Amino acid sequence: MKKNIFFGILVFLFSLNLIYASSEPLLSASSDSCDLDVSLINQDPYPAIPGEYVNVVFQVNGVASNQCDGATFELIPEYPFSLDDLDGLRVLDGSTYVKDYKSDWMITYKLRVDKDAVEGTSTLLVHYNPGKLNFNSYIEKKFDIEIQDSRTNFDAVIQESTSSEVSIAIANTGKYVANSVVVRIPEQDSFRVTGTDGQMVGNLDSGDYTIVNFALTKIPVKNNEDNNLKFDIYYTDSLGFRRTVNMQLPMNSGLTDSVDNTLTYQEFGNRKIPGQGTSNIYLTFAIILVVLIIFGVIYKKKSKKIKNIFKKMRYKSNKHKQNSNEPPSWIEHQKEGERKK
Repeated sequence: MKKNIFFGILVFLFSLNLIYASSEPLLSASSDSCDLDVSLINQDPYPAIPGEYVNVVFQVNGVASNQCDGATFELIPEYPFSLDDLDGLRVLDGSTYVKDYKSDWMITYKLRVDKDAVEGTSTLLVHYNPGKLNFNSYIEKKFDIEIQDSRTNFDAVIQESTSSEVSIAIANTGKYVANSVVVRIPEQDSFRVTGTDGQMVGNLDSGDYTIVNFALTKIPVKNNEDNNLKFDIYYTDSLGFRRTVNMQLPMNSGLTDSVDNTLTYQEFGNRKIPGQGTSNIYLTFAIILVVLIIFGVIYKKKSKKIKNIFKKMRYKSNKHKQNSNEPPSWIEHQKEGERKK
């Protein structure tokens, strides 16, 4: 009987051991501490582009334990990155553990890249907390984001301007090619395009230039001193993005008023084209002034001869006057005949 009791005890202990062994994985899955591991698994586009958005995806492993309930993940935006909603905090509500399945916490962000971001590698900073049991502490981790500035730069000058046309020289001064370049003059207050407002240039490699011509007239507007010609350059960068560059150049001379404005003054009757009468007066004064200057120079060099000429002219004039006071010769002869009688 003692042997049976002893054997029963052994069987009971063996059974307890089997029960404990079979339940150990479940206990381990539900009671282990929350040990998180964070990685950046995607960046779109790659590389990121200044002035555009970049989407990033983080994967957080180790969230199967119920101790991860309340775990937090926060992206700390630093230059050149920013968040439009200004809230980078994410909170894990409960465990993601599902038996026999992979359980990861996927976190996504849409970041804006500053338009002046420097080309190269920039850093993303994240803080994450393993859950409620460690709410006063966090782990810091940094990730590299590649940035490439695919934009190029342009320089432009007014090559030539006439009363009806303007030529603009445009150069690609950046280090990237500009594809499918189009130059367009938008509507504006001071100038009007009388023909097509856009021209297709094609591709401009770094250092290349081209010249575009537009039929253009100046529009006079009261109290408008804006004399800058505005134009836009459209191109596709090396990453396939369509971009626009706004430019303007001063138009100091060359273009005259528009035809429409001239016609408002060229009416029938006594009206004149603006400035026509003033120009004629200035021309008359200029001619008189030139004649006086020439006469003064000649008089200074030939003063003696001129004085002699005037003396001779006065002498002849006086002699003529004297002769004109004497009676004619036939009257003298008649008087002499009468005396002889």
